[in-house]
Amino acid sequence: MRHRGLILAAAVVLGISAALLAAQYLRSASSRLAREAEPVEVLVAVKAAARGASAEELVRSKAIETRAVPRQYVAENAVSSLAAIEGQVLAVDVSAGEQITRAKFAYPSQAGIAYSIPEGLVAVSIPADDVKCVSGSLKPGDTVMVLATFDPGPDGKQPETRILLPKAKVLAVNGQLVQTQEEKQASRGLASTASNGRSGTVPTVTLALSPADVVKLVFAEEQGSVWLSLLPPTATQAPAVSGRTLKSIFE
Repeated sequence: MRHRGLILAAAVVLGISAALLAAQYLRSASSRLAREAEPVEVLVAVKAAARGASAEELVRSKAIETRAVPRQYVAENAVSSLAAIEGQVLAVDVSAGEQITRAKFAYPSQAGIAYSIPEGLVAVSIPADDVKCVSGSLKPGDTVMVLATFDPGPDGKQPETRILLPKAKVLAVNGQLVQTQEEKQASRGLASTASNGRSGTVPTVTLALSPADVVKLVFAEEQGSVWLSLLPPTATQAPAVSGRTLKSIFE
């Protein structure tokens, strides 16, 4: 009888232990499931975007937005805020619905200027100075309008100024694709980069243009005088303005 009692007691102890372990496992599993189902805010591509697009452009065009995703489905190194990819460009194409991860972005200075050129366009640089380039305030990512003056004008007589290219994206300023923190704290433009150990170089602005527009710009630069006008980030199209000559300047 005593032997049976010991066996029964051992069985009860084992049963209680098993029940406790099962309860602990269930609590752990439940807690794990709850953590995995916990919503985490990450940046997600709302629509497809091509490599070379800057993080700022993606936000302005509403190509990416913050969404709540269950933790178990969050990609490795997923980005939760623009601060993590600020000043960077897409190194690969992304599709609608993809989570934005750090691996998809790189600084243009690391990826090379080619990653900053939108599909179908090419990069071209022109000489620049503070006066003709918006008082040295241009920075990569800006959009400019290109104006050209010819003497004589297209009619072969008096000088004329016209809008040559209504919109062009600035890829680099003085070869600088991404500005350093020191440059941002200075004037964030041509003047600051020129004073940052680049006094011996020729100031330049690099634009992204179609091949046809590159031909126009190079001709205008060689045969006339080119000026850049900064457009606001909200501009969807350049203003329609007629050319001006000595006869029409005051109209």
